[in-house]
Amino acid sequence: MLLWITSFLLKHVVRYRSKTIFKNLKNSFYDIKSEQELITIQKLNYDVLIRYLREILYMISWPKDRLMASIYFAQKEYWHSYIKSKKSTIILASHYGNWEMNIVMFPAYVAQRVIAFYKPLSDKSMDETMLKLRAAFGLELFPIEQTVRIMTELKHQNIIYIFIGDQTPLNLHGVYWNTFLQQETPWFNGAEKLAKKYNYPVLYLKQIPHNRHADHQMYTIELQKIIDTPSLVQDDHIIETYSQILENEILNKPEYWLWSHNRWKRAHLKK
Repeated sequence: MLLWITSFLLKHVVRYRSKTIFKNLKNSFYDIKSEQELITIQKLNYDVLIRYLREILYMISWPKDRLMASIYFAQKEYWHSYIKSKKSTIILASHYGNWEMNIVMFPAYVAQRVIAFYKPLSDKSMDETMLKLRAAFGLELFPIEQTVRIMTELKHQNIIYIFIGDQTPLNLHGVYWNTFLQQETPWFNGAEKLAKKYNYPVLYLKQIPHNRHADHQMYTIELQKIIDTPSLVQDDHIIETYSQILENEILNKPEYWLWSHNRWKRAHLKK
């Protein structure tokens, strides 16, 4: 009941970031979807945001075995063997699907240490709360400023590093630009540079939502290989491939991406 009320308020009263969501949708689909179709996607996106909130509550209240049963890791044995055979592995994730749930739960499915880098919140109390939630299943978190130091210190260990690749760069110096969802888009390329420096393979984490929670499963997570040997490919190959995979996911079912994030707010600063 509480979530239904929250959903109603989000859609019809507060209209959470309504202008940003609709602007992003319109700019991304201006020539392929009607205004009514965009409104429908926006409404579905609000439902998805409520779903993500509900799933975060599950993370707090459900036991570990029930949570693990709610996520199916496709080809798990193959990927266990693949990751184990490498020095370390970089996984690029996105805001498509419930990144909080699937990334936080990921360490429960693998044998390696899993490390992610994050930007600390200005509210220290909230930052501590989020760190506690995100570390509940073994995910290790470090401030993004420590990325190079941590990866240098651990270069002789078998680690899984997770980066979310579709964030908005605060500093546009040296970013990679391409056309993504019909818009000029800047991308962080730090993960690619690190992959090439250490020659770590790069995978993409697909988070496939189940609409009806078949067999009580909310997601299938799949790993897709972007590159085995980064040192052999040209610069920007990794981030370009990543953006294409993500774009195809969004075009298939756009409601599951985080449209409320103002992804293109600095795109006009391109020189």
